[in-house]
Amino acid sequence: MASRPAVALVECDDYAPEHVEAALRRAVDLLGGLGRYVRPGMRVALKPNLLRAMPPEAATTTHPSVVRAVVRLVQECGATAVIADSPGGPFTPALLRRLYEKTGMRQVAEETGAELNYDTAVARVPNPEGGLLRLVEVIAAVAGADVVINLPKLKTHNLTRLTVATKNLFGVIPGVTKLGYHAKLQDALAFSQGLIDILRCVRPVLSIVDGIVAMDGNGPSGGDPFDGRVLLAGADAVAVDVVAMALVGWEPLTMPAIKVAVEWGLATGRVEDIELLGDPLEGLRFAGFRPGSATTVDPGLLPHGLQRLLLPLIEAHAVDGRRAGSGEVAAESLDVGTVPAGIRRWATRQLVVAPQAGARCTGCGYCAEHCPVAAIVVNGRRAHMDPKRCIRCYCCHELCPQLAVELHRPWLGRLFFGQ
Repeated sequence: MASRPAVALVECDDYAPEHVEAALRRAVDLLGGLGRYVRPGMRVALKPNLLRAMPPEAATTTHPSVVRAVVRLVQECGATAVIADSPGGPFTPALLRRLYEKTGMRQVAEETGAELNYDTAVARVPNPEGGLLRLVEVIAAVAGADVVINLPKLKTHNLTRLTVATKNLFGVIPGVTKLGYHAKLQDALAFSQGLIDILRCVRPVLSIVDGIVAMDGNGPSGGDPFDGRVLLAGADAVAVDVVAMALVGWEPLTMPAIKVAVEWGLATGRVEDIELLGDPLEGLRFAGFRPGSATTVDPGLLPHGLQRLLLPLIEAHAVDGRRAGSGEVAAESLDVGTVPAGIRRWATRQLVVAPQAGARCTGCGYCAEHCPVAAIVVNGRRAHMDPKRCIRCYCCHELCPQLAVELHRPWLGRLFFGQ
């Protein structure tokens, strides 16, 4: 890395349009102004987090006041702003119309003249630098834009700890194509490798995070609004994620995407290596921000306590590997690659929370229709999840129209981490 990445933090108490616009202008100006990234005549894709059709006060989606303020800055640069995302479920104009209406994006477009994307075409974009994904399917509105501005919502996520700048870009993958990616990248580390590949493919020029009202608990759609009162902005998406993790009080390297970026030489994962601009981080830190049920351990990875419990088996496997000429393995630094697959699958099922249909379930079948591994069936007006087939991607938890999918930790997970 040639220079320290910069991230601006600006306090913003509420979503009053004038307050958001002032805070956003300050954040962008601290980074050199939007004209540094956007030139006249450009088509600029604005990629908010529009996970599902929910009102802004639910804190599930990027607030329209933030999107509106970014649109105005883009237009002042003489560029065209296009609001585009692909939520969970089918990628159709009808779904997009409902999404834009419910999330407040239609009103933003009417007030500002910004375009709303209804083009459901898909582009297959070569990604020669990709570690896992050398070809990425991207919605055409993003693939065809001159530049992309990433507008995530700061929320917990039961697979990736937080959904901020890197995770938000998963929304450029069209509709149900996401299911194939989940099925291919079945644990948090592999999924996060895919996220970093998507980041390197899309290359947003800025990531501006809506943390004014964040979400804690069982995000990204079933958690609770959290009074965060902050906007974050930076050109380096991974650096933005590092600062977001520090802001909520968590070690950055416990976010799998940051861990991958560090292993691939794209970041250091250290707040100390980032130039912090604007309001002091210490004065903005979140107090009492609650993680989601699955975030005490990365799915697919073993915690140190369980490593010690299973050390004889793990050491025997490592010795067998050395005898086969695979090289030395240090037991204290074991990762997912050194643990036998059978042990890893068993431990993952026992440690990571599993989705179950709760009392709100109506048997609508939406979760079964969108499960990437067909692990859900509907019987007697109730969804039933097969724990042996479930890959813990939590798509059902994210997408359930009734918010009826509950997350339960098996007995061994409760023993290590509590309920």
